Amino acid sequence: MTEGKTTRRPAGRRPDPATAIFTEVRAARKLLGDKPMPLAGGQRPTKGRAHHQREANRWRSIETSRQLASTPGWDSTLLAACFEAFAEQDTQHSRDGLVRLAALAVAAVESIDREAA
Repeated sequence: MTEGKTTRRPAGRRPDPATAIFTEVRAARKLLGDKPMPLAGGQRPTKGRAHHQREANRWRSIETSRQLASTPGWDSTLLAACFEAFAEQDTQHSRDGLVRLAALAVAAVESIDREAA
C-alpha cells in the first residue's frame, strides 16, 4: 500500500508580501510590451548622463539630510537610485542600479501595503 504524501506548510509561515507585488509587476510588464531602445536616449546621451549625475547628487544630498533629521522618505531614496542608474556609462553598472531601484520600489510598495493594513 502506498499512501499519497500531503505537503503541509509549517505552522505560522506567512507568504512573502513581495510575491503578490511581483505578480502585479509581471502583469504591468506584459502591458508594456517589448520596446527596444537604448537606456540613454535623446540627441546627446552624454549630456543627459551628466544631468542625471547632478540630479543623483542632489537627491542623495536630500536623502542624507533627511536621514540625519530622522525624516526619511521613499521619494528621495528612489529618485537618487533612479538618477544614479541612468548616470552610469557602463551598462552592467546601470543594470545593477536598475535592479537596486526595482528592489527599492518593491520595498516602498510593501511599506504602503503595511500602512494600509
